[in-house]
Amino acid sequence: MDLLTRLQEDMKSAMKSGQKDRLGVIRMLISDVKNVDLQPNKPTPEQAVEAYGKKLRKSLEEYEKLGRTQEVEKLKAEIAVVEEYLPRKASKQETEALVNAFLAQNHFSEKDIGKAMGAFMKQHGGQVDPAIVNPILKSKLTGK
Repeated sequence: MDLLTRLQEDMKSAMKSGQKDRLGVIRMLISDVKNVDLQPNKPTPEQAVEAYGKKLRKSLEEYEKLGRTQEVEKLKAEIAVVEEYLPRKASKQETEALVNAFLAQNHFSEKDIGKAMGAFMKQHGGQVDPAIVNPILKSKLTGK
């Protein structure tokens, strides 16, 4: 089942069960997925969902800085709904194993952290979280 169909089915079930907050998030995701053809860089539906999640996380950070607890809780619930539609990212241990295998095949020096990160993300971009990869890669290359 493709992402749009899954979203539409989940929208129907959210409407039937009266989950208004969930319904609002799913409708936004459907809108973003339907509009990927209108965007100049033609992202995949998964990338559109990921971009929406990224916007929500950025808003969450801002509201946390302002101390707006009610909005923070609402955004956390919305992010949880969005994450249901994203592909599962590798855990920290799985990511570390991927980094070890990558460094065994490629030789980068301490000065090439940026190049190593770029090459690694090109190979494994959708599978891993860059925020987890970066510190692992730095520690492996610097030896600390």
